[in-house]
Amino acid sequence: MYKLLKEAAKITNYNIILTIPLIIFIKVLDLYSLYSKYNVDSTPKFLVASLTVLFMFAVFCAGWFFMVYGAIKLSKKVFVLDEDRAKAALNLFKTIPEGIGRFFLSFIGVYVIFFIIQILLTPIVYLAGVKIIGTLDPASMQHLQQMTIDTSISTNDGMAAFIDNLTNEQIIFFGKWSLLFMAFTSLIMYVLMLWIPEIIYKTANPLIALWQALIKLFKNFFSSVRLYAALWFMGFVLLFAGTFAVINPLAYIIMNIVLFYFAVYMVVAVFLYYDKHFGEQEDAKDEPKK
Repeated sequence: MYKLLKEAAKITNYNIILTIPLIIFIKVLDLYSLYSKYNVDSTPKFLVASLTVLFMFAVFCAGWFFMVYGAIKLSKKVFVLDEDRAKAALNLFKTIPEGIGRFFLSFIGVYVIFFIIQILLTPIVYLAGVKIIGTLDPASMQHLQQMTIDTSISTNDGMAAFIDNLTNEQIIFFGKWSLLFMAFTSLIMYVLMLWIPEIIYKTANPLIALWQALIKLFKNFFSSVRLYAALWFMGFVLLFAGTFAVINPLAYIIMNIVLFYFAVYMVVAVFLYYDKHFGEQEDAKDEPKK
């Protein structure tokens, strides 16, 4: 596993341009979300905004993940000069239109399927939380309601003032619910880990890809768990460090750069894992199926 993670870091460093589309997409999405917040004031506008986000997601994912696929294939080639490798890495941008053409509809399906999964799992998580953790007592609920209508909390100090006004019992209660949501989210992310590589490498049908990805995930259960655990731990450490970086502007900028790098590294590691275990064993072609 260490060898795979080390190789993934090497591929990420050689193809650092993979961060550019990711950064552009995140910033454009942030700007569009900010625009929608102040301009979407009716149901038709909300539907148009939702469809726009859906299409933005599909276009980005189709192009960018195919670009990552190209970086994995590129890592198998031998280059005499670093200049040749750099030119080949830059040419990955040319694969984005091809990826959009092949997988745009696939990622529309991914978005819809993931949305349905969220709807189905939300009541399950809630019922599990109620059974394991419980609910707030009437006095605590009344206290929260008073805090939500308190204008000094809702307008001036925001979340910091809200947390300061919580009792110790309420902080512990919400902390338990946060851990529960984190546990369920981590489990779902593990189950879906090989879904995207399956789409890019094998089949453009998102439903078939999801089923095949689940089979392959549990086929090599222990190795996939080790990879996911390693990436999860690294991500947790970085996010934990990022919470302290907000107090310093320079540290905040550096942590944002590191987090973007890690996002690319994480995707590259998953694609590399899939490529080594399933990419060549079941499909001798150099290109993914349409």
